[in-house]
Amino acid sequence: MHCRKFEAMIKSNELREIFIKFFTEKGHALVQGSSLIPAGDDSIMFTNAGMVQFKDYFTGAAPAPAPRAVTVQKCMRAGGKHNDLENVGRTSRHHTFFEMLGNFSFGDYFKKDAVIFAYEFIKDVLELDMDKIYVTVNTKDDESYSIWKNTVGINEKKIYRLGDETNFWQMGETGPCGYSSEIFYDTEYSEAGHKDCDINCDCGKYLEIWNLVFMEFNRDKKGLLSKLPRPSIDTGMGLERVLRILQNVKSNYDTDVFVPYINEIDAIAGKRYGGGDEAYDTAARVISDHIRTSVFLSAESVFPSNEGRGYVFRRILRRLIRYSLKLGMSLENLKYLGNTVVIIMGGFYPETGDGLAVFEKIISEEYEKFSDAVGQGIKLLDEKILELKACKEKTVPGDFIFKLYDEKGFPVDIAIDMAEENGLSADLKTFDELMELQKKGSKQKKEKNGVPETVYSVPKTIFNGYKNIETPFAANITGVFDEDGEPAASIEDGNFYYISSDVTPFYPEGGGQSGDKGIIEWSAEKYSFYAAVSSTYKTRNGVILHYARIFAKNISEAESGSGSGVEVSFEPPSFTVALPVKADFSVDAETRKKTAANHSAVHLLQASLREIFGNRIAQQGSLVDSERLRFDFSYGKSLTDEEIRKVETLVNGYIFADLDVKTEELDVKTALNSGALHFFDEKYEDAVRVVSIGTVSKEFCGGTHVSRTGELGFFKILGESSVASGIRRIEAVTGFNYLDYLYVEEDNIYNIAKLLNSSKTEVYNRIIKLYYDYEFLEKANEELKSKLNAFEAERLIKSFKAYKGGGFKYLISKFNNVSGEELKDLVNALGSRRDFPAGDSVIVFVSNLNGDKLIYIVAAHGTADASGIIKLINSETGGKGGGKKDFSQGGTSDVSKFAEIEKIIEKIIQGSLSAKV
Repeated sequence: MHCRKFEAMIKSNELREIFIKFFTEKGHALVQGSSLIPAGDDSIMFTNAGMVQFKDYFTGAAPAPAPRAVTVQKCMRAGGKHNDLENVGRTSRHHTFFEMLGNFSFGDYFKKDAVIFAYEFIKDVLELDMDKIYVTVNTKDDESYSIWKNTVGINEKKIYRLGDETNFWQMGETGPCGYSSEIFYDTEYSEAGHKDCDINCDCGKYLEIWNLVFMEFNRDKKGLLSKLPRPSIDTGMGLERVLRILQNVKSNYDTDVFVPYINEIDAIAGKRYGGGDEAYDTAARVISDHIRTSVFLSAESVFPSNEGRGYVFRRILRRLIRYSLKLGMSLENLKYLGNTVVIIMGGFYPETGDGLAVFEKIISEEYEKFSDAVGQGIKLLDEKILELKACKEKTVPGDFIFKLYDEKGFPVDIAIDMAEENGLSADLKTFDELMELQKKGSKQKKEKNGVPETVYSVPKTIFNGYKNIETPFAANITGVFDEDGEPAASIEDGNFYYISSDVTPFYPEGGGQSGDKGIIEWSAEKYSFYAAVSSTYKTRNGVILHYARIFAKNISEAESGSGSGVEVSFEPPSFTVALPVKADFSVDAETRKKTAANHSAVHLLQASLREIFGNRIAQQGSLVDSERLRFDFSYGKSLTDEEIRKVETLVNGYIFADLDVKTEELDVKTALNSGALHFFDEKYEDAVRVVSIGTVSKEFCGGTHVSRTGELGFFKILGESSVASGIRRIEAVTGFNYLDYLYVEEDNIYNIAKLLNSSKTEVYNRIIKLYYDYEFLEKANEELKSKLNAFEAERLIKSFKAYKGGGFKYLISKFNNVSGEELKDLVNALGSRRDFPAGDSVIVFVSNLNGDKLIYIVAAHGTADASGIIKLINSETGGKGGGKKDFSQGGTSDVSKFAEIEKIIEKIIQGSLSAKV
C-alpha cells in the first residue's frame, strides 16, 4: 500500500520526536503546547490548532520570543465553528481530541520555505511514496502554485486549485487567516469503495495529512480583512493521520495511538474490532476517542454543565456512556480505560495523571445520571428507528422525541445524534411546539421535584426503619405506579416505577434528609423480581413511594443453568403482578449510615452556632445526604475565618466527647415544654419525635441519626456563603468524606510545591517570597513606565499646534493598543512639564485596541471645554462617553474612523463643525 524504507514501524512517540528534531535543526525553537482552553480568547471554545497560542504574534499585538517555532499541540474540535463530534465513529479519520504537529514563522520565512520544509520532511525524513502525494492551493494564490510546480517539481496534474471554502483557513469567526495549501496522500482505500475519485471526494481515499496556512490577513468582527504586519506561517500535521500512513493501516483507529483502547474494548465486549460488525466498530471508535477527550478535559478542570464547554463535555460523556452501554461495558470498565489514557499518553502529557482522578469522579456521577434517566429512552428510540427504517420513513417524529423527553428525561441532543447515525432527521419543529405548550400548563399536577403529590387506592405506609436495617425486612407491596402516579396496568422489564407498601424500612425524603436507596425483591409465578431503589418519597396522603427500576428473571431458566451463568433472561418484556405481594425490603445500610451521620452533624452545627452567636440563630433549611450536609440559618453577615474555626472546634469537641444520641416520641405539648427546637410555622402531628444529643442539642426531628456522636469521626466546613438577604449557608462534610477532602487538599499542596520547586513545608515561605518579589517588580515596572512616559512627553510637547494666532494650542496623537489608564498617565506626564503651554489648550489622545475598538480622551486647560469636544467626537464616530470640563473620555466600535480621526478632531477643535472651544 505504501512505499517506505524504514526498517521498523514508526510509533507515535517517535513521530513526535522526529518532527521536533527536524524543525529544531531548521532553527525553530521548541515551544510547549498550550492548554485545551484558549487563554484570553473567547472567539473559540477549545484550542483547535497549534497556532492558537501564537495569535498575538501573528496580529502583531505582542512580539514573538523567537522568529520560528515548532510545537506538538493537543487539540479539540467539538463545539463552535470547527466541530467534528458528529463525525467521530462514522469515519476512520475524525476525532474530538487529536494532536497537531506544527511549525511556525512569525514574519521570518514565508510560502517558499514553508513548502520546501514540508516537502523535505515527507520525502526525505518520512520517506513517503511521492507518487501518492497530491496538493491543493487557493485559486487566487498563484505564488503557491508556482512553488509547488516549479520549485518543488510536483506534476501540475497533481496540484488542485480550489476556492476559499477549502483553501482559506481561519481559526475562528475573527482573527488571523490566509490562503492555505493542503497535502493529501492517496491511501488507496476508500470507506465508500470508490476507485476513480479525486481529492474533492470525502470517502477517505485521499487523506489530508498537512495543512500549510499562509497567514497574510486579519479578519475583524465585521468580516473585513486587513493585512497582517508581517506575513507568517502556520502549519498543522495531524499526528494520527500520518501514523496511519507510516504504519500501513486503513484507519487512524488501527494505529498505535488507538489500538490499546480497541484491544481492551474487544476483551470486555468479547468481540473483535474489524470483524465485520460495523455497529460494533463504530461504538469502539467512539469510546476510544471520547475516553481520551474526557481524561484530557478533566485534566483542564472542565466540568459537565448545561452551557459552554461544560455542555460540550457533557455531550461527549453521554456519547461515551451510551456507546459503552451498547457493548455492555460497566462504569469500572470506563475507569479502567481512563487509566489506559494515562499509561499511553502520560509520558508526553503528565497532566493526565491528575486528570484521571477528576475523570473517575465525573464519569461516576454522569454514568449514574445517564443510566437512570436515559437507558430506557435509548431502548425505545432504537425500536422506533428500526420501525421507521422498515417503513422507509426519513424523519423521527417530533411528538415521539417530546414524549421521550417529557416522560423519560431523555436528552434531545442524543435523539438527534441517534437519528443522524441512522440516516434520519429529527422533527425539531414539532418538538419545539410541544415544549411551548408544556410551558403553558402541565397535564399532571406534580411537586417541583416531579414526584406525584398523591396516589390513591392504597393505604398509608408505616415507616419502620429507624433500627435494624442490616437485614431484609418483609412487607407487602400494595401498589406499582407509573411516573404520573397512575396505577401501572403492566410492568415493562427495565422501566422505572413507584412502588408502595404497607410497611417499609426505607426513610422517605423529608426534613431536609434525602430518601433511602436499596433493593426490593419478590417472586411471582415463575419469575423473580428485582427493584433497584434510587430514592424514596412520601406523598401528601401518607403513602411512601420507592422510586425503582424493576427487572425480572425467569426462575426456571436460572435454576436449569441455561446459558453461561452470567446472562439473565429478561423475558417477557412486560408482565402483571397480582397485588398485594410479599417482598423483601433491603436498605443500603452504608449510605444510610453516612446520611445519618451528616444529619446528626446538622444538629451539632446549629447548637454550636447558637452557642457562639446566640439564640438569634434560627434554621432556615437544610439538606443532608451521604456525601455532605448543607445548613441555612438566619444571620446578618458572613462568618470570618476565625469564627468558622470556632464553629468547627466546638462541633468536633462534641464529636470527640462521644455524646449519647437519644430519640423519644412525645406528645406535642410535652415536647414543646421540654424546650426542644422546632419550626414555629410547622404543623405537627399529635405525637412528635425528639432527638437529644447529650445536653447540647434537643430538636423536633423525624430523620435518622447515629447512636453516639463519635460515629461522625470528624467535621469540616467546606464553605460559607449568602443565600438571600440575612440568610447564610454552611456546607460541610463528616467522616471519610472529610478524608477525601484532605486528600484533594494534600494533592493541591503537593502540586503547588512541585510547581514552585519547593517542599510542602516550605510552600508558604516560597509564596511569600514570590509575593514580595512581585511587589518589587511591580514597583520597578511603575518606575519604568513613568520614565517612558517622560520620554514620550518629551517627544509630544513639541507637537502642539497653535490656533487663533497662538492664543490656543492643541495636541492630537494616535496610538495602537494603549489602554485608557496609560493614556491618562501620559496626559499627566505632559501636564507636569515646565514647558507645558500656558493658557487655553486641548490634548486629544486616540488608541486603537486590537482593531476592535477606538478609545479617546480629551484633557482641556483654561477656557477650553473637554466635555463639549467629546460630544462632537462621539457624534462623528458613533461613539459614547462624556465627562467633565477639564477631562472627558469616550469610545467607538467603528475602527474605520481611526485613519481619519486626526482630521475629524482637528476640524472640531478649529470650529468648522460649530464646536465651541
